[in-house]
Amino acid sequence: MSAGPAGPDGDPTRPTEPLRGPVEPRQPVARPLAPPVVERVPPPLEPDPGWSNPWAAVLAGIVGLLAGGLLGYALRGNGESTRTTAGPALTRTVTSTVVHPKVVVRTNTVTSSTVTQTPSSAERQRLVEAEAKARKLERENEELRRQTAEGG
Repeated sequence: MSAGPAGPDGDPTRPTEPLRGPVEPRQPVARPLAPPVVERVPPPLEPDPGWSNPWAAVLAGIVGLLAGGLLGYALRGNGESTRTTAGPALTRTVTSTVVHPKVVVRTNTVTSSTVTQTPSSAERQRLVEAEAKARKLERENEELRRQTAEGG
């Protein structure tokens, strides 16, 4: 197993020889050119003189209608008559009864009297403290408003 590239004599410790100089550019090989391809397009067709006139199409339509009428007349039944009857149409009345379920709405109204409970002494004490704190904060707010109005 060698630690690096081996020299010309196979010794890996010996440095390799420098490479040869740059290679001279070669001249391109001259190849014979193929003959150019020419696309050949057929000459344009001359218009058909029979269908260039619009009256030919109108005449063909009329001939088709006449041929259809003659064919229908020839195949209409060979003298058989169709029977038509005039009179009132026969009608039949069908009556059916469908039972729909009824929806019953029941409202249950409960009325009760309002009972006012008196707060306990602890609740009363908390209520008094909260009201006192609210009054104190209102006074401080008004004092701040006056100070900003005087200073501004």
